[in-house]
Amino acid sequence: MNQSHRLFRRFAVAAVVVAGAIPLTDCGKDSSGPGATSIANFVSNVSVQGTALTGLLKQGSAPAAGSGPSVTPVGPSIVINGGSAQVELTGSASFTTVILAVEGQPGYYEITLPSSQTVVDLILTLAQAIPSASFNLRYSVGASSSALGAYAASPTTVTQVASGDVQVSVSWDVNSDVDLHVVEPSGEEIWYGDRTSATGGVLNLDSNAGCSLVNAVRNENITWPTSAPPTGTYTVRVDYWSACTLVQTNYVVTVQVKGQSPQVFTGTFTGPGDQGVAGSGTLITTFTK
Repeated sequence: MNQSHRLFRRFAVAAVVVAGAIPLTDCGKDSSGPGATSIANFVSNVSVQGTALTGLLKQGSAPAAGSGPSVTPVGPSIVINGGSAQVELTGSASFTTVILAVEGQPGYYEITLPSSQTVVDLILTLAQAIPSASFNLRYSVGASSSALGAYAASPTTVTQVASGDVQVSVSWDVNSDVDLHVVEPSGEEIWYGDRTSATGGVLNLDSNAGCSLVNAVRNENITWPTSAPPTGTYTVRVDYWSACTLVQTNYVVTVQVKGQSPQVFTGTFTGPGDQGVAGSGTLITTFTK
């Protein structure tokens, strides 16, 4: 973020809640032919927040809608490749089955809930190489895959960012100011005040700097786009720079390391924010490449 917005003293964060990591499954292309695309080229995984439930990737067309409950999705209209997004689904009646599809793409995800719900929070993890600048997510819920309601579309635009063998990102749900910090194995820290490291690590997306450049992107991203990231242990922190007068911010951190299953971590910030600098932030995770 623009450092001119950051020359202030630190304030305490009133409360921070960080949930555990949700393991993800990395999915590849549809097997219908060379170069074919599928939903997995857009959304690499979907899980139910706060649980170990993940979507089962199925081939073919999504099940047809019937007379089941309608569903209203609430989530971001802008995502980044390799990042994650929080989506809340609210049904007009209780449901146990959730279907996620991408319009025009073969394949879909199916989640079977252990009990009937009227609201469920999903975490969508986006593929690192999304083949389109925009697409429509489609959601349906029902008592089973044969008793679904009408599909609800959620138009989605991709802000393309560089990815690589190591990619760390954070997304959040309101127009507050959240900062991503990654410390390399050497101890060098990549953050808004030092965006490029000696090894080629780059903060290549910054959002909502100092509450004065508020936009709907609400993502930050750090990766090594032109060089191999160093081996060793990395530390990931997220700092609540400012609430921007908002009451609460929910965030998702995504860690993608080549050869490893992606991981996501969810949490909540409250309070005014700390206007943090180097070394600031809540510890999210450490990982080894």
